[in-house]
Amino acid sequence: MVLELYRWRPDLVRSLLMVDTYAGWKGSLPPEEVAARVEGARRMLAVPREEFDPTLPGLYAAGPPERFAVLLEAMSRDVRPETMATQLSLMAEADETDLLPRIKVPTLLLWGERDARSPLDVAYAFQEAIPHAELVTIPAVGHMSNLEAPEAFTATVRAFCRAHA
Repeated sequence: MVLELYRWRPDLVRSLLMVDTYAGWKGSLPPEEVAARVEGARRMLAVPREEFDPTLPGLYAAGPPERFAVLLEAMSRDVRPETMATQLSLMAEADETDLLPRIKVPTLLLWGERDARSPLDVAYAFQEAIPHAELVTIPAVGHMSNLEAPEAFTATVRAFCRAHA
């Protein structure tokens, strides 16, 4: 996670781009939402391996973009339940809100307007906590804003990178 890189090696970071993210579930979401996600992950990981589907609910505002269906399916087949279990456990327990006010580099917060996984409330909390953070929302897209609106996503990232080269 980019926040851990910044925590341990801020000297390596000249700017930050945070997209539809969290300061960990524990750090960004209400306790009841964290509990619901942990239970959902437990159920998802308890199925037989041949039935395992790593697609988390709420990733897309209107379903996965058709033009990426083959790629997303191939990526899903390569996800190992054991690895995903570790990742989800770390996300559930993480709380990195203490770090946000200490960020001193230009920071772009890029969020899908309809992100159900990391709602705009999380983006607003990041914007309030990180000095001089810039928040850009992409209309009508969810958590996978880079796939749902690649042109707007790329244009925003390029503008930020050019401004902070």
